[in-house]
Amino acid sequence: SRAGREAAMLITNNFEAHATRLLRAENLQQRQQLVMEMRDSIEIVHTAEYGNFLRHLFPAFYQLLSEGTPQFSEGPEQKVRNMLLEVLNRLPNNETLRPHVPMMLSLCMKLLETDNEENAVICLRIIFDLHKNFRPTLEREVQPFLKFVERIYRGLPNTVALLFSDKESAASAGPGIPRTEQQHAAEQAQARVQQ
Repeated sequence: SRAGREAAMLITNNFEAHATRLLRAENLQQRQQLVMEMRDSIEIVHTAEYGNFLRHLFPAFYQLLSEGTPQFSEGPEQKVRNMLLEVLNRLPNNETLRPHVPMMLSLCMKLLETDNEENAVICLRIIFDLHKNFRPTLEREVQPFLKFVERIYRGLPNTVALLFSDKESAASAGPGIPRTEQQHAAEQAQARVQQ
C-alpha cells in the first residue's frame, strides 16, 4: 500500500529519529502508531538497511520492553509490547543480528518469566530461533533456559491447585477478575512459594 511505502521511506530515511520519537512518544496511541509503522514496513530488514535498523531501533525496543510494565489485560500498552515482540520475532537470524543476540536473548528470558502468556509465547519462539541459529555462541545460555523450564514443571502442581481454587472462589463470588489476572496472581503465588 502507498501508506506502507511512505512509512518505510520515513523509517529508512532516519532510523535514529524514529527511535527517538518512539521513546519520547507523548502518549500510548502515538507510540502504538509508530510501532505499527515499523511492523508494516518490516521488509526493510531484508535490505542493506538491516544493520542501521538494528543499530538504532533495537536499543529503543529493548528499553521499552525491559523498562515497561507487563500488561495482563488488553489495551494500548499491551498492543505496543506485543507488536514490538512480533517485530523482533520477524527479524532475520543472520550475521547482522549476531551482535544483538545476547541482549535479545536476555530480554526474552526476562519477559518469559514476567510478561503475560501471549507475549511469553512470542519470547519462546524468539529464544528457540536464536538457539537454533546461533547455537555455538549461546551454549552457555542453554542452562538458564533449562532451569526456567524445570522451575515451571516443579511449580506446576501448586499453580494448578491455585488456579482451581481461584476458579471455585471466583465462581461463588460471581463475576470476578479476568482470567489473565488470575493467571498472573497464580504465577506470583508460585514465585513466592519457590523463594
